[in-house]
Amino acid sequence: MNVPRSELLTQLRALDEYEFEKLIADIWKYRGWDTTVTDQSRDGGIDVIARKDLPFDQKQLIQAKRYAKDNKIRLKHVQQYSSLYLDKSPDRDVDADVVALVTTSNLTQPAREKAAEHNLRIVDGEKLTQMIVEWDLSEIISDYIDPDAESESAFHDDIDTSVETYEGSRNWAMVEEFNGMTISSSEDMKLTATVDETLAYTVHHGQSYQNNLEERRNIHYLDGLDDEQLDRLKYIANDLGMRFLLGDRPNEWKIYDKGEGPIDPHRTVEIGMRILNGVFGSAFGDADIDVAVGNR
Repeated sequence: MNVPRSELLTQLRALDEYEFEKLIADIWKYRGWDTTVTDQSRDGGIDVIARKDLPFDQKQLIQAKRYAKDNKIRLKHVQQYSSLYLDKSPDRDVDADVVALVTTSNLTQPAREKAAEHNLRIVDGEKLTQMIVEWDLSEIISDYIDPDAESESAFHDDIDTSVETYEGSRNWAMVEEFNGMTISSSEDMKLTATVDETLAYTVHHGQSYQNNLEERRNIHYLDGLDDEQLDRLKYIANDLGMRFLLGDRPNEWKIYDKGEGPIDPHRTVEIGMRILNGVFGSAFGDADIDVAVGNR
């Protein structure tokens, strides 16, 4: 599934409520459960009932809540859902081993604490998209959304179509100048990429194994990213085969190549291009690339 999880979550939030309930039922069915999407007039708030009879009888009651990002599940909701454990009404199919809440949003901290206290199982938006991606549920998801379609908040990772477009440009020259520096001459230097007078990322030379002067890596640092930008950066790092780690400062992240070797300007421009396209929605040619004083 070639789409970042933030974009997948955006598309899930665009489903209508009944489609979302059917999707959750299909995901549980994929994992071996017999599922039923309930009649809203009789379910008492239950959206999906899931059953298994092997290796023994099991039943789950699932609340499927397709909520917007900022519409969090609150304490009163958790108290309502948790009460299903206590409902033993003989005329209602609510006696269950597990009560679960699946949502495209998140929970407030008091709600999450109360859920843990009452053993209400939680699948929030982040965990739901993780399940979809790691279980490779493209075939199921495609019945509800187009995983490769772009929405209004799409992952614009293809603004630039070719690294070679920038060969001979000023930005390429700045990259070559920085990459050509020896470790000793670049210890107090950094490469900066600025878009609309706002710093997008910085690059510093990182020492290689045993400080081999001919083999070093460029480390790209970014900070102040929101959740969606961070998700896109993770996607880019994974797609480029790079390491993704916390930086050395608060709210800072860094990505760098896993291997060692001479630094190639083509690769440095490619990484910068992908960051600017995917994280900031800007073309590499629209950024101001400069070499400046500034160590770590």
